[in-house]
Amino acid sequence: MKNPLDILKKLNMPIAYFKFNKRVKPPFLIYRGDGSSNFTADNVVYNSSYNYSLEFYFKDKNERKEREIEELLNENEIIWDKSEDVYIPSENIFVIYYYLGGK
Repeated sequence: MKNPLDILKKLNMPIAYFKFNKRVKPPFLIYRGDGSSNFTADNVVYNSSYNYSLEFYFKDKNERKEREIEELLNENEIIWDKSEDVYIPSENIFVIYYYLGGK
């Protein structure tokens, strides 16, 4: 899969690679590279697909926004898996991890 930034910009939320350089109010997205999935045989890589992680940070549960993210991924034929809601007490914020690319 190619870098998902152009696709994710359509969500009209703040988005950054790995981290923001300034404080951003939630909801926002962070994405980062997550290795590759390779098809190999006879010591040759025949096909390589990059994987990404997408982190959706939020203060209040918003299932509509989650569906918007998921529908955008589906429309662009991006294979994804999703974590449970994870609470980060030190930041008083929640995050959902999306794993993009089928790893």
